[in-house]
Amino acid sequence: MMPFKIHCIDVQNSLQNYIWLLEHTVSHQVAVIDPTEADLVHAYCAEHDLIISQIWLTHWHKDPIGGVPGLIQGKNLPVYGPRAELSKIPFITHPLEHEEQFNFHGIDIQVIAVPGHTLGHIVYFIDAIDVLFCGDTLFAMGCGRVFEGTFEQMYHSLSRLAALPPRTQVYCTHEYTLSNAQFAKHVEPDNPEILERFEQIERLRMLGQCTLPSSIEIELQTNPFLRAESVEEFQHLRTLKDEF
Repeated sequence: MMPFKIHCIDVQNSLQNYIWLLEHTVSHQVAVIDPTEADLVHAYCAEHDLIISQIWLTHWHKDPIGGVPGLIQGKNLPVYGPRAELSKIPFITHPLEHEEQFNFHGIDIQVIAVPGHTLGHIVYFIDAIDVLFCGDTLFAMGCGRVFEGTFEQMYHSLSRLAALPPRTQVYCTHEYTLSNAQFAKHVEPDNPEILERFEQIERLRMLGQCTLPSSIEIELQTNPFLRAESVEEFQHLRTLKDEF
């Protein structure tokens, strides 16, 4: 068994952000992914005896990067992030491009460019442990809004992620699953997998529980945006969702 564990910090803000920590369980060092708030990360790491060793950013929006200044203050921490967004994230020390790789305690982290939500958005795929940290591109039963890119770019970005191994666990940065499930049920009312998953998600959220991770396999069955067969169909769905 690989010596890694994933921790979730629920920011409990209006945007329903999650901060993910990838722990190397031998050294207790963690990579922090899209840290919204520094104080929450410091407190969680102190409580669980974790040591921050790297920061990974997916895109430039305020919520994923908000905690970085507080985490790096007075420290020499490597900050990984998209080269294409360096002008908007000046504290990146290790700028990354599509298909580049770097290492975290013996496992390769593969960078995949996914323009659409923002033009420089990247995700982190770790084949060795079946993990995808995908920011605001792919959500459980949904996808990010198309803010900077085109619908065509976002469609192709999602297609890249859909082609990853089905066993890949999907860790996105927001708890939007229930509203996404409501939309999925609306556009595919006769899909039994969607109806079953909607009920599961509804139960979890009534209990205040996290609905993540998902998996590529589950998303291919229940995510209308991954199931779209053309750019036109994707654009139609995304426009409907924006008004839903």
